[in-house]
Amino acid sequence: MKTKINYFFKTAMIFFLSMLFFSCASYQTVENTVDFWKKEKILVSITDSPHKNKKGYDTYELKNGHEMEYLKIGYQGEIILFICGILDDSIVTFSNMPVLIDKAEKGLCQLYFVNLPGNGYSTIPDKHFFNPIYLKLCLEEFILAKGLKEFSVVGNSNGCTVSVLLLSSDQYGNAFKIKKFWGFNPLLKRVSFWEMDKYQKLLVKSPSSMVQCIIQTPLIGRQLVKFTLGSVENQWTWNVPTAHVDSFYNRLSSNYRCGIWSAYLKNALNMMDELKEICDKIYPTIADLTEQIILYSNPGDNWVPHEHVKEIADRMKVKYIELGNGHIPQRTHSQLVENEILKYLNF
Repeated sequence: MKTKINYFFKTAMIFFLSMLFFSCASYQTVENTVDFWKKEKILVSITDSPHKNKKGYDTYELKNGHEMEYLKIGYQGEIILFICGILDDSIVTFSNMPVLIDKAEKGLCQLYFVNLPGNGYSTIPDKHFFNPIYLKLCLEEFILAKGLKEFSVVGNSNGCTVSVLLLSSDQYGNAFKIKKFWGFNPLLKRVSFWEMDKYQKLLVKSPSSMVQCIIQTPLIGRQLVKFTLGSVENQWTWNVPTAHVDSFYNRLSSNYRCGIWSAYLKNALNMMDELKEICDKIYPTIADLTEQIILYSNPGDNWVPHEHVKEIADRMKVKYIELGNGHIPQRTHSQLVENEILKYLNF
């Protein structure tokens, strides 16, 4: 009986949210990303970050005035950058890698857990400029400012997409170079609206202000976060760990952090032709631009169809591996992800 009640409540909630969001469907134009650097913005402080007391925590101020938070562990050896997906938190989502962290603390490698603008507790971008190319420019500036000449990248979802765009930089191969690249469940191919997960559909059709308003309404907002995480982690919605829900909800419900979610999806979809043009130039030679590239996906990913990842790996002529389950394997199968990274490092 309880199961039927839960199922009914879940169905009713999804229907209610669907009607609410679709009634406010909106279209958003994407403005020239480069112009963003020429404008002054009123920024949200990141002083509320719970990470600021962690050893190795620091922030970097971009030339456009935004601040990026990051955590660095280790002081010498091979450099590895961890870039999470949109709205996630690299410092949290990649934290369950004890062997790698232990090696870094012993001086065998250096780990950078980077939160690009809009991720973690970094400052919030203007919704009209918030897109993959904007984030690529932010990441490129961070790399150059830190003097990172050669490094490996672990990217999840949008973090993988942004990192791949780094290969299109005019300074790639001269000022910096990616040594090894591990991309988990990347969105590197056009996905039609009807192929999207139901929560992605809602976000694409919803104004950013409406998304934020819903998230800030605790009763509905927490359930929406719970449903979305259930979809992302590919498990029965009611079994999502409370700690995961709390971590996401507490962050997304403040300082307009969730409102930009729908804006980013809209912008990314609206500039797919531009992104495709960049990728078409990169893919034929991408295997020669690094020592190693591996793309990972799984049939249980509800957000990025695994067959899309396999198709892109074939186009790139790089290795493809099915690993774990769900869209964020570093959360749901962290040991598998850590073992994969360790397998290809020379420690």
